[in-house]
Amino acid sequence: MASTLRSRAAALALAGALVAAACGTAATTTQAPDSNTGTTESQTGSASDDRANVGEPSGDGQADDADSSGTGDANDNTSSDNTSSDSTSSDNSDDTSSDTTAGTSNENDDEPIGEVDGVVGGESIGDAYYPNIGNTGYDVAHYDLTLAVEVPGDDQVTAIAAIDLTTTETLSRFSLDFDDSLTVSSVEVSNLDASFEQTANKLRISPAESLVAGSDHTVTIAYSGQPLTIDSGTRIGNIGWHDTPAVSVSVGEPFGAQTWYPVNDHPSDKATYTFNLDVDDIFIGIANGVLTNNEVENGRRLTTWEMRQPMASYLATVAIGDFTLVQSEPGAGIDVFDAVPTRLTDVFVGDFELTDEMLETFTELFGPYPFDEYGVLIADTELGFALETQGRSLFSSAFVDGDGSIERIVAHELAHQWFGNNVSPATWQDIWLNEGFASYAEDLWIEFGRGGELSELEARLLARAESALSPAPGDPGAGGLFDASVYRRGGVTLHSLRLAVGDDDFFEILKAWNVRFGGGVASTADFVSLSEEISGEELDGFFDAWLGSGALPELGAIN
Repeated sequence: MASTLRSRAAALALAGALVAAACGTAATTTQAPDSNTGTTESQTGSASDDRANVGEPSGDGQADDADSSGTGDANDNTSSDNTSSDSTSSDNSDDTSSDTTAGTSNENDDEPIGEVDGVVGGESIGDAYYPNIGNTGYDVAHYDLTLAVEVPGDDQVTAIAAIDLTTTETLSRFSLDFDDSLTVSSVEVSNLDASFEQTANKLRISPAESLVAGSDHTVTIAYSGQPLTIDSGTRIGNIGWHDTPAVSVSVGEPFGAQTWYPVNDHPSDKATYTFNLDVDDIFIGIANGVLTNNEVENGRRLTTWEMRQPMASYLATVAIGDFTLVQSEPGAGIDVFDAVPTRLTDVFVGDFELTDEMLETFTELFGPYPFDEYGVLIADTELGFALETQGRSLFSSAFVDGDGSIERIVAHELAHQWFGNNVSPATWQDIWLNEGFASYAEDLWIEFGRGGELSELEARLLARAESALSPAPGDPGAGGLFDASVYRRGGVTLHSLRLAVGDDDFFEILKAWNVRFGGGVASTADFVSLSEEISGEELDGFFDAWLGSGALPELGAIN
């Protein structure tokens, strides 16, 4: 794989210089420790008026009295009004012009660029729920993101994204998902200038010469501006970059990553990540993964976070604020590091003190924890949901009061690390593989971790599923991704499977799911096939009935 074009130190220095220039001050150099145009010329074009279609569901999901998105319907009184009043949503209907400017050519020391005609990479990955999301012609291996952020107030970001990718076709042009609230100033492909065009939600890149199929390249993009939120078209409301008085935090699910970095914004193209965050030294930047650098220099705090396991773009998060990093009790040999608003360090323990025991229980039931460490990120703002951001689950401070009442939500988000994060949905129609599994994991925690009575848990599962029979969890439509039936009927589907095949086969299925598909994506058809393989039963009809809508089938009955 081609190496990153710029070293971390150089990238941080450049980002700092760009921020300083934007602010009209002298640049400060910071050193990181050792730790369809096909044109090849610069051109100017108008952004097409298509941002409104990014989050426009192509199927309908009937909203009901659903549980809070991402919380696994743990508490019925959790607000589903999760749009921050301090967040600014980008206008999805305005035409915006953007100039395309070539960067400075450098010596090419990456994979060769071919002298053959190429094709234009597709601008849809083929997801029926979101036909305008994702791109084809390449596979991303790694994102190295350097962001210098000026907060508080209207966040201004100056950034460099270095993206390592492998072409799957010979390309004369390819695209990335990227909201045009941010302006690109230069693009290089394998150290050579590339011309580019920004539309409302795509960055189209034309390299100097076609990229040969099967070759590795680093695409380096410099950009800046004020990242905004966009409408998800779901119960979550606005997603993207939430700029609030106490914290700036990104929310990605299902397609909010593109609001703050150029990305192939679909879970089917997972990649590893490096985050280099440059913020005022009164704050700290938090992201997914392991903290490998934390230093203060010239009034700026520089942190580097490494997510070394593949991650779907919607699971990436960045938060900037007054956080204290707390090391909690490890569980199952896994280190637990939490990022907590300083004002909440005395009370948060009461809500998260069982994390180590949950890790022990879930590793016994699901298999080894799939990432280097775990923790929670508590954003000091009124989000109405929790989110399973990879390796560091995102919670709103509104949830945290120390009384332990969010125990089920804590279990739900932790379980997602296996179901949704380690194994991600092949398409968004497969969302029940995330939410149904994490919802049932709440009950597994109560049963195996707290000694709860199975009969009582079963009665609760059925009662809640009976109150949320539709939309069909196996096909809820884009607007229904986070409706209650996906969580509740999806969860009781797994309990019914457990009764049908027996505990031994059921828990073998859950572990095999993570072994066979871990680090990648899988579909409902994959889960049905695996369940049939292990149990020896024919289960197509079983899953069709349970993952449909209407009356619930008989619990545990295969035929």
